[in-house]
Amino acid sequence: METATVPAAQAPVAVAGDRPEERAEACSVLRAAGFPIREAADGESLVKLLAPDAPNAPEQPGAVIILAACESEGDHWLEQLARTGLRGRLPVVLVTGGRVPPERIAQWDPSEFLLRPLQPEELVLRVRAALARSSQRAERREKTEALRSRTRRISEAIRGSHDPQAMSRNVIAGLGEVFGVEHSWILTFGDERVPEQALGWSADGIRGTAPALAEEDARPLAAQLWEDATVLAVPDHHDPALAPSCDPLAKSAARDGLGSSLIVPLGHGASAFGLLWLGAHAPRTWTPVEASLVQHVAGNLAHGLVQGQLITAQRQVLERLRDLDRAKNEFVATVNHELRTPLSSIIGYLDLIIDDGEGRLSEETSRMLQVVARNAHRLHQLIEDVLMLSRSDAQQIRQSIEKFNLNTVLRSVVATMAPAAAAGDLRLQLEDREPVQVEGDRAQLEQVFTNIISNAVKFTPSGGSVTVTLSSTDGDGVERACVRVADTGIGIPEDEVPKLYQRFFRGSNATAAAIQGTGLGLAIVQDLVHQHGGELLVQSRLGEGTTVSVELPVQR
Repeated sequence: METATVPAAQAPVAVAGDRPEERAEACSVLRAAGFPIREAADGESLVKLLAPDAPNAPEQPGAVIILAACESEGDHWLEQLARTGLRGRLPVVLVTGGRVPPERIAQWDPSEFLLRPLQPEELVLRVRAALARSSQRAERREKTEALRSRTRRISEAIRGSHDPQAMSRNVIAGLGEVFGVEHSWILTFGDERVPEQALGWSADGIRGTAPALAEEDARPLAAQLWEDATVLAVPDHHDPALAPSCDPLAKSAARDGLGSSLIVPLGHGASAFGLLWLGAHAPRTWTPVEASLVQHVAGNLAHGLVQGQLITAQRQVLERLRDLDRAKNEFVATVNHELRTPLSSIIGYLDLIIDDGEGRLSEETSRMLQVVARNAHRLHQLIEDVLMLSRSDAQQIRQSIEKFNLNTVLRSVVATMAPAAAAGDLRLQLEDREPVQVEGDRAQLEQVFTNIISNAVKFTPSGGSVTVTLSSTDGDGVERACVRVADTGIGIPEDEVPKLYQRFFRGSNATAAAIQGTGLGLAIVQDLVHQHGGELLVQSRLGEGTTVSVELPVQR
């Protein structure tokens, strides 16, 4: 039999068929054409033959010749081929009789189709054609995967930065090199979402120029592409049949010496804010895969630009807030100092007048001076509280850490508050059956418990009680001191308990009862307790009382 001349090295071919004579004829023709041949007389043999771990199997199957006389044989062999996992990936040349309906052959979808009897030259040509197309598809897949991999690295570079200029430079340089173009540009119009940019890249590096397209022409082009969710691929700017009827675009391409272009809109949400433009000197056909990959990178860039703008704005706001906070702290410190100095003098002289005038002042004058002194002390305490909060915000509270007996501190605070409790006909008691040593700032912890016990006394009606309990616990291997201050006072509405730690917040029932206070006490207590590594917990029931618990680590 005469066959066409072929190269000595050919891709391996598997010939499958039930009829030995027909199979032998096909094998003979293909061997003469230089193809390595493997035969399969049944489905099981074909599966073993094409299995990757089959003995003496070729490293990569080339094509399969299926010799099927009828529909059932065709179904059988294609089902066996599917078992190998190569169906759809391996070119199939189907040889069958004329009795098989055309629609059935269309369902099988072979790479090539021949009718019996075998024509040697046609069989060889069809096998070669199937192998050539398969090789081309494999090559395209490899190129596409290589493009995907390289564009993926560009997207990773976008995600690795929040600087709009750096992101844009990475994109135009990366895409220019990946797609082998001479020019690439990024043009953003600038609004609240992104900064305005006009960056260009050419084969010799980054240059800060935009394409020769005015912004008034670029804006409508970007808007139209964004609205249509598409890209503009121009294979040849010199061919009127292939170039779009856009005079500004044609003039821009001519001035930049472009033969072909790929233009992708940049946008976010409902509108576009820029263009990404790739340009080559020579005409070129942009494949759908290339357009899709550039569009994907453009989407990542647009997202990165928007996020970068948000982060930049947030940083600016944060820095401004820090400046304002520093100015506020300085102002508070200055005002407190200017108020505290004269107020200390006022309180000092008031105390002298009241003490030295004992018995010499009229009852009304003494009463008025007592009111003045009481309010002066309240004002002094308010100034101290505000100053304490200011220092806490600025993290300027200094601590003098020492180990001391917490029982002693609580006894001192209870003794100090005893006159106020007695004046209100309250029973104030301390239960500290065991000594508890802690490490902390004695003065600050004394202020913590003074504020808590003072609140308990102030918000407990006549005839009530305030009980202070000291104990120690050992949980999770950490020893803690626990101080509970329980009163039988007016309590706090349940929905207001979480707000107690807010500055200047006062319970609605306290306000209604005209009980004096600034709403700073618990805010200061919480800051000091947290700085000691402790926890503050408030439990309360309206009309029944409140329990405030402080847990402190025994060792810092």
